[in-house]
Amino acid sequence: MDRRTRTHAPAGREDCWNEADTEALITAWGDRYVHLNHGILRQKEWKEVADAVNSTQNGGVKPSKTDVQCRNRIDTLKKKYKLEKSKPGPSKWPFYRRLHSLICSTPSNATVSTDSKPPILALTGKSPDPSPYPLKGSRRDDGGDEAAGLSGGAACRELARAISRFGEMYERIEISKRKQMMELEKQRMEFDKELELQRLNMFMDVQVELGKKMKLPKYSHASGAAIAESLMSSFLVIFDR
Repeated sequence: MDRRTRTHAPAGREDCWNEADTEALITAWGDRYVHLNHGILRQKEWKEVADAVNSTQNGGVKPSKTDVQCRNRIDTLKKKYKLEKSKPGPSKWPFYRRLHSLICSTPSNATVSTDSKPPILALTGKSPDPSPYPLKGSRRDDGGDEAAGLSGGAACRELARAISRFGEMYERIEISKRKQMMELEKQRMEFDKELELQRLNMFMDVQVELGKKMKLPKYSHASGAAIAESLMSSFLVIFDR
């Protein structure tokens, strides 16, 4: 009898995963992925995922999947998803929409249903938007834009008030500085005026004293000249101060 030889791929390779096993893996992993708010699964969760995938196999004919194989398969699916997402036009890959609904869902509101089909996205020339935020034009997005606009306007008004307060404070400082300079100039002028008055008084006193001494008969002409020279020296010393 001519027997056909059947080649089995070694455990852990990608060709060991058929479509049913991959679907079961995405379901088991997606439930825990959403439950953890898009967090990283620990070894315990990966073992649970492997058990869930193995429970769907008929009678254990195929080799059981390990937690490491499940983790590697999910990593491969994520890379494939990113590659399909970067291509123009809608993807024909059978697992694209399911992974997109899991990966691009909002963590706090994400839910996974194994009974219902993933939502059908509108077909456009570009790949679906992976942003977790609502599409532009939605009511929620309009409210966010309005709130952002109000917040920006309030920030501008606050900045304008701060600039106005700074200008007022700077003006008060300049006015105070000008007043201080005027006061100092006034004091300097009064001091100079008083000093000139003192010099003038001293000059008058010297002249009076010189006149008195010159009228005395006991002083000769030479003595009078010496006295005048002495008084003039004193006068010059006073004005040099």
